Formats: sequence, C-alpha cells, structure tokens
Amino acid sequence: MSSSLVEQVVRDLSKNQLVTAGQTVVVAVSGGADSVCLLHVLSRWARENSPVKLVVAHVDHALRAQSADDACFVEEIARQLGWPFYGQRVDVAAVARREGWGIEEAGREVRREFLATVAARFPSAVVALAHHRDDQSETVLMHLARGCGVSGLAGMRPRDGIFIRPLLGVGRTEIHAFLSENGLEWHEDESNRDQRYKRNLVRHQVIPALSGYNAQAARHIAEAAQKVAVEEDYWAEQLELWLARHGDWQQGQCSVDVTALCLTHPAFRYRLFREMLGRVRGSARALEAVHFRLVDEKLSDPAPQWQLDLPGCWVARRYDSLVVRQEAPSPVARLDIVVDDLGSYPLGDGRIFTLQRSIRTPDEHSAWFSVDELQLPLRIRSFQPGDRMRIVGMNGHKKLKALFAERRWSHELRQQAVVVESSGEILWVPGLCRSPGYGSNPADQTGFQLSLSPL
Repeated sequence: MSSSLVEQVVRDLSKNQLVTAGQTVVVAVSGGADSVCLLHVLSRWARENSPVKLVVAHVDHALRAQSADDACFVEEIARQLGWPFYGQRVDVAAVARREGWGIEEAGREVRREFLATVAARFPSAVVALAHHRDDQSETVLMHLARGCGVSGLAGMRPRDGIFIRPLLGVGRTEIHAFLSENGLEWHEDESNRDQRYKRNLVRHQVIPALSGYNAQAARHIAEAAQKVAVEEDYWAEQLELWLARHGDWQQGQCSVDVTALCLTHPAFRYRLFREMLGRVRGSARALEAVHFRLVDEKLSDPAPQWQLDLPGCWVARRYDSLVVRQEAPSPVARLDIVVDDLGSYPLGDGRIFTLQRSIRTPDEHSAWFSVDELQLPLRIRSFQPGDRMRIVGMNGHKKLKALFAERRWSHELRQQAVVVESSGEILWVPGLCRSPGYGSNPADQTGFQLSLSPL
C-alpha cells in the first residue's frame, strides 16, 4: 500500500481525534474509488495499529440498472476483509418526488439517515465518509457561488457530529495512485460525469479552468478552507460566551438584548445571527448571507416592533429584545364572556377569571371595586382597536394602544390582554391599569375582588 497516503490518513485521525480506542467505525462505501480507498486504508489501520472495529454500510439508490451490482461488489469486499456488512435499497427518485427535493439532496438525506441508523446499533459509533481534498474544493466553490457567509468557506469539517472524514487531507490523484499501486478495483458511477448535477459541473468545468491558471488551485482552495475552519472554531467559542451573557433560551425561543447586539462588530453580528437562527431551526441549512443581511438591516429600523419570516424561522424585534423562533406565535383566540354572578370563569387558555365578594386587599393579579363602583353583568373580552379607558390623574379617556406602548407591551402581550368592562366602560385591564373610582367611599372595605390567574 502507498505508505504516504496511509500515513497522512493516520496522522489526520490522530490530530483531529476522529476515533478513540475500542470504537466502532461504520464505513460508508458506495463502491467508487474514494470509498474503496477509505475502506482499505481504515481496514489496515484497524488491524495493525488500533483496537477498533469496522462495519461496512452501503445504500443502493436504485437510480441505475447497475446499482444492484454495486451493492454486491461492496458486500464482497466487506466479506473478503472480514467486516460485517449492512445494506439497504431505497428508491431515491421516489423520495425526491415525495419531499420536493432534488436527486442529490434526496440521496444525501437517505444515506445519512441509513448510516446513522446503522451507527446506532453500536455504542458510541462514528460514521466514516470518503470526502477528500478535491471534494472540499468543490464544496467551497459551490458555497461561494451560492452566496454563503464566511462560515461557508470552511467547507466540510473533519468531524460533524457522528460523521468523520479521514480523507480530507488527500486528493483524488493520490487516491487513484493508491488503488492502482495495490491492484484494487472499484466501480465507476457514470452519473459522476453527468453535468446536470451541480457538483459535476464544478468538478469537470470550473476546477479544470482554475487549474489552468494555477495547477495547485484545488489544493489551495482546500487549504484555505482548513484555515477558515480554525478561525471559525475560535469564533464559535466567542459566540458561546456572548450568548451566555446576553441571550435567553427557553421553550425553543432565543431572545437577545438589541443594544448589546448593535454594539458588536458587523462580522461578529452576522455570526451571531447564523448561530441563533441555526440553533432554533436545528441547522443553518437553507440560510444564506442575504437572510443575515436582511436581519441586520432591520435592526436600524426605528420601529420598536417588527418581524421577519425567514426559511424555517421567525425573527422579531420586541422593544429591547430580538426574538428568534421556529414559527410566529399562534394567534390568540378572541375572548367574549359574560360574567353575571360570583364564581370562576375559565378563559380557555389556562387562565381563570374570578369574581368574589371580598374585603379590600392588595394583589398584583387582582383589582378591588366597591359595591357602588361595579355593576353586573361584566363583559370579559379581548382588546379591540380604539379601546379607551379612564386613568388616574387624567381627565377624559386614554387609548389602550397608547398605554400598551408606554408600558412596552409586545404584540403578543397585547393579543393576550384581557379587558373587563361594565355597561360599556372599561374597568380593568389586568397587568396594565385599573380605572379610578366613581364616587366610592374610601371607608368601604367590603366589595368585589376581580382576579385573573397568570399564564
């Protein structure tokens, strides 16, 4: 075997801490040159230098007439090397139609799901993928052409969760030399030449054109990605520290202080947007630089409240906070309940309105009215545009909308607001204010207590 390639892979396994002693490695083998090389290199390493076990996994995409032959070919290699084999046939074209995906995306999702399923059979297993240095160069160019941020220039990482990439340090030419020197066969997938697929277009047209300018162009692009990845690891640590100080995570929602956010450098702020949106969505896939730029531009909007719908998430400013959720809050059901007697009245959202006879007692969730001030029936309803009420120290009425703005109530709080009125006059808005008394005797101690349990 080519010692230089094997030594490079072994160094990378150690340097990047991709596999630990005793661990099971699920090797994804398509039957092509790259994955056959990966399997043979890891097999030699596992037997000679490390107490790890290999498992061979193959997915038949059912896209070509020869795909069944590929599955048999991979199974035979696994048998010869003495490693367990797991295979699955999936109609990827049908999956693509059902999910509305492209063939490439559907194939990737199907493979990852199957490989993760195989890995789950073994404690702490990892999955080895055969992406190499030239694949890395193609990936970076595709990210760049699509409009990625700086993070996208890091390309593929040696480790991504349970997935590892031991071949990122070697190129396609080295792989083919290794196979030739050791008399190893592989199956060539003719779809790799089909330039309807974006990666093939980059591989067969863009990379050769760049190589005409500099023969080492692909290597230099991959090396640049490696440098960016190191810097991105540093920024990831800084993001974690900043979000721990300024972020609030609860119930799948992220909120950060707008003032602190605006004080950060734009380069750092873009990374914050990517991190926040990615965490809430589960991944940053389908998010591009244009989405982060849109959020950044909205931060300069003087409006105290605004919102944006982005792919897979909802971003909103609510006064001093920037809020990120997977979806916009659900609209609140409208309230309209008549209270004509003492008792408790469920509002349908977990809150309960209660009317009872009581002595005068202070309570942040209650309002007390003398017998003279309150006449039944009461109406418990939602806020309506144009609502006005009397407030202490002011002649006439003031719009609830203005009171909401003064108290910095978000749109969501306004939707949840409960208005208590009698004979068309608003008496109380829990959490906001109570109307002043109407000629009640301060000496009165017995009257009605209105209470609303909090959400």
